Amino acid sequence: MERYFADEHGGGDTVVAGRETGPDFRERSVEARERDADRRNSVAAEREARVDRREAAVDALLSRAEERDRLAEGRDRRAEERDRIADSRSWAGRDQERAAAARDRALSALDRYEAGVGRDLSAGDRAELRAGPEDR
Repeated sequence: MERYFADEHGGGDTVVAGRETGPDFRERSVEARERDADRRNSVAAEREARVDRREAAVDALLSRAEERDRLAEGRDRRAEERDRIADSRSWAGRDQERAAAARDRALSALDRYEAGVGRDLSAGDRAELRAGPEDR
């Protein structure tokens, strides 16, 4: 149906085929824009939620890596103290002192091993953060 309306330059009436005017068209147009805005807002909210989840995961990985590093440092300090104690024991002395020194050295080695494992796991956490989404 053709409708008559004033042209854009204020001249007389012009016939334009296929162009609707009137309140119904404007209402449908407003509703369509509102639906589009709602969809955009929904997509934006979903993306924001996804970013929040990723940030939480990154924070958790960093916290776990930092905790493992802290524990590894404590194990290293404990190993150094045990080594110092083992070195201070007299080797010319009794069998008990030699056994205690050997035990201290064994525990020191175990602490150093566990510290290394903790650092490896921490490095793995950090490597996971550096990996791109296509690498996961």
